[in-house]
Amino acid sequence: MRSFAFRMRNLLWIVVAVAIWSPLTGCGPQAVTKWYKGNTHTHTWWSDGDSPPETVVKWYKDHGYHFLVLSDHNVLSEGEKWVATDKRRGGAASIYEETFGTAKVVRRQRADGQTEYLCAPLDKVKDQFEEPERFLLVQGEEISDSAEGKPVHLNGVGLTAVIPAQRGSDIFVTLQNNVNAVLAQEAQMCHPMLVHVNHPNFGWALRAEHMARLQGPVMFEVANGHPGVNNLGDDTYMSTERMWDVVLTKRLAEYGLPVMYGLGTDDAHNFVAPGGAGPGRAWVVVRSSALTADCLIEAMCRGDFYASTGVVLKDIRFSGDRLDIEIEPRPGVCYKTQFIGTLAGYDDTVAYLPSDPKRGLTCRYTDDIGQVLSEQTGTIASYQLTGKEIYVRAKVISTARHDVPVVAGDCQVAWCQPVQPGCRSGGAR
Repeated sequence: MRSFAFRMRNLLWIVVAVAIWSPLTGCGPQAVTKWYKGNTHTHTWWSDGDSPPETVVKWYKDHGYHFLVLSDHNVLSEGEKWVATDKRRGGAASIYEETFGTAKVVRRQRADGQTEYLCAPLDKVKDQFEEPERFLLVQGEEISDSAEGKPVHLNGVGLTAVIPAQRGSDIFVTLQNNVNAVLAQEAQMCHPMLVHVNHPNFGWALRAEHMARLQGPVMFEVANGHPGVNNLGDDTYMSTERMWDVVLTKRLAEYGLPVMYGLGTDDAHNFVAPGGAGPGRAWVVVRSSALTADCLIEAMCRGDFYASTGVVLKDIRFSGDRLDIEIEPRPGVCYKTQFIGTLAGYDDTVAYLPSDPKRGLTCRYTDDIGQVLSEQTGTIASYQLTGKEIYVRAKVISTARHDVPVVAGDCQVAWCQPVQPGCRSGGAR
């Protein structure tokens, strides 16, 4: 009965997203589509970024992105905010004035002689940078919470009002409360929004078990470009990609919950000095009928996107239970595509590791979860599902080195969204 109730609740979310939003916006899955590159996790002077919004937005527009979500901590880019320059922000202030001209930069002197700059709200930055079908800004927030002494962060995308940290009795409840707050605002405002869990290994805070039980349509960052968020895990903690396989297996096979899609994001904070949490490390490429917030969000909620750190895909098709991947080739670069999944009847044994008081309980799962079901080379790869798979996802690994690696030696990669036998999901066309 519990599993049936979960399935019915999540069917309702799908009905809302597809049957209600699509006819209203003209963003349905049958419309003519294009690929749009974007980042959903970025910081500015509105919170702990080192640069003003204009500098941040200009970087992304100049580097070929089509959309950007400004997602500062527990605040929306609206109203009035003055920022005093300090050692970290002084260089950014000079670049700000040199780039945009002193006539357009609003500043004032405090009584103590320190200079303050007016932080531009999103509506003004939109007027300055947006262009139809070329570049779009989307309002967002990094809802920064905590539980059990650990950071619990999620991004709300497409928000219209700030969402305060919701708090909770433990990590899972805190996550769920914040997810619910975004979904409640979406229902109240009657336009699409999405929520994704951020950098689960930051502070070694989240476990796959936390995310696997989350109800409602929710995504997570499989690749976050901040060097301090531990994407690769360590000897004790699994990588974020390994988490994805555990989460997918448990959600689909044990909890009756929908697929959780994976994003690539920058989590960019630093635009002045090289290194640090800089831009251009990970992103999403969305197949949408138009460059609007509603259409992009709807496409992502359908799984019609992929995450990348450099690999470009020409096409992703899922039809007749066959998943086809076509890669945009680069001269001198070789490609390997792994089709990864879990088969029905998997060994669900869990081994609990000794608990570290500072880092919490961890566990390991069998190799049955997240197996490489097929590995192919070249720029075209395909996998025919047999019906035994709980899910299948594709990972494309190139021999090209990342332009801005998080870890030395990083290769460029792309992650496609999971598909299931008999389902039109994961960007089906």
